[in-house]
Amino acid sequence: METIPQPYFLPYRQHGEPEHRAGFAAVDFPWQELSSSEAELLHYLCLAAEEMNEVFCWQFCPDTSIILHFLDTITPYANEHEGESLSAYRHLLLLQNAPWSLQPRKNHLLEIEEERVKALAELAGSLEAFLHIRRYLFDLVPVPGRCSFYPPDLTDEELESLGSPAGEVNRVLFRGNDGGVDTIRNEQLFPEACGRAADYLRKAWELSDNISFKLYLDAKITELETGSLEARRVADYLWIRHDSPIDIVISTALEVYLDAWKNNKGAACAAVTRIDTKSDRLIKDLLGLVPELEATAPWKWKRSEIDVHCLPRLKFVDVLLWSGDYVTGPMTVGAQSLPNDEWIGKNIGTVNMVYQNTGRAVHSLSGSILADQFLPREILDIVGKSLFEGGQLHSALHEIGHTTGLQDPDHQGEASVWLGGEYSTFEELRAELFGMWACEKAVAASVIDRPLADAAHYAMLLTMLRSLAFVPDQAHTNARNIMFHYFEEKRAIVSTTEGRFRYDFALLHPAVERLLAEVADIKASGNLSAAKGLKERFCYDHPDRKLFEEKTKALPLGRGLIFPIVEVHDGKVSCHYDDFLHRQGEK
Repeated sequence: METIPQPYFLPYRQHGEPEHRAGFAAVDFPWQELSSSEAELLHYLCLAAEEMNEVFCWQFCPDTSIILHFLDTITPYANEHEGESLSAYRHLLLLQNAPWSLQPRKNHLLEIEEERVKALAELAGSLEAFLHIRRYLFDLVPVPGRCSFYPPDLTDEELESLGSPAGEVNRVLFRGNDGGVDTIRNEQLFPEACGRAADYLRKAWELSDNISFKLYLDAKITELETGSLEARRVADYLWIRHDSPIDIVISTALEVYLDAWKNNKGAACAAVTRIDTKSDRLIKDLLGLVPELEATAPWKWKRSEIDVHCLPRLKFVDVLLWSGDYVTGPMTVGAQSLPNDEWIGKNIGTVNMVYQNTGRAVHSLSGSILADQFLPREILDIVGKSLFEGGQLHSALHEIGHTTGLQDPDHQGEASVWLGGEYSTFEELRAELFGMWACEKAVAASVIDRPLADAAHYAMLLTMLRSLAFVPDQAHTNARNIMFHYFEEKRAIVSTTEGRFRYDFALLHPAVERLLAEVADIKASGNLSAAKGLKERFCYDHPDRKLFEEKTKALPLGRGLIFPIVEVHDGKVSCHYDDFLHRQGEK
């Protein structure tokens, strides 16, 4: 196997923002443990996963492919310096799967004079394409909250008049030639991409010897062909129940964070993973706590009867490839609670995924930079070496948090129906707080020790501090911004004269419990006015944001992951890394 590529960094700029840099890191994968049949199975799963990029890029920004083609067309006519700028922009375009970052929600600017790019376009015979996409390269173009999910002029009244089909997570709404509004499922809108993905899954099916996984693949193929609610739920059920160490998450509509208008439409994505069995004991102990966590939770509406078959499953996994919404930047996914169907979660269960090797790759890009900037030396000496493991622990408990609690009797169904545009912020806020609260319960139950819990709390503090460098306009940033300002008001976070921060744990733990209770009850009761009131009070642009920008400027904001390609030749398994652009550029 070739040597794992070293991390590298590229600068980028957004309108009105300080210069950022994106870091690209290779992801390690335990390919040596694979048999030739497993490697071939993973190969076809990766091919299926890559098909979701086409769907996602259209959902996020249909012009992405036009921009990419334009850059490739003018590059042969550029000089060396211009070629470097075009290459850097292309990297960022592929890293984000769109011309935008989501934090902050702005487009990237091309570092070449506009008139010179126009001249290159004329030389390449691409002036029409230049006029179509120039605004992304040179103007301020905010991310549209509706993306491609809804017509830009769709009204709430029109949406409601369409009834239940308009609410399906995998349906796109469009305005016809007659001015009316209709809907279409992603699977009907992208039959070629979904068909190719299904064909690759059929080849994977032939290579798998795990019956439960084959049943899941059968159901997923049907879902990709029809997109019906019934097919999606059957596939979700069989995904939760299968016991194969090799897995694929693939969907034309999963996480709803891209839909900033209604928090209802899912984005396409896929991930190919393999279980990391070294964490089995911790997983068993954490999941064994779930009934006690629910019974002693500080919120009002508890799940009084817990079916052991519906308990969440916890998986620590290594990722071989991900695409679509997993590539959205600048941040990468650390953990997830899946599937995102509340009916499935309450009646069948969920799987809480914690991504191990991708987390380590991201950690290699920033290392201890954030901790060195913000933690007092005496705290850093205690928790510094355990911050990554603490962060992984909190991520696992965060995802479990997504599966807990009930909606109150008067506000049944999806909480997003009641909270609308505030839903994503409060869903993430609740889960972040649950992770901190559950850490203390895990210490009390001797599942983890006090040093690891403290490291988890300080990893969360660093995440909160990192969020203060941004204007709060994204769900995760909003949640962490609220937490910081709330804990600061309760004096649970203490700042030093050197601009560093530590906890007063005697004040932190009760503050976490009080805020968790308030946020959980807001979500369960669908109390939109209370949600807006709490957000208005504690979520705001920090007065020292410029200072936080300065202290975090050395951190790479965009994070690109270079995944290995595992192949089989004459029955022998090998692994190699292609350049990021080659791996992503043709999708």
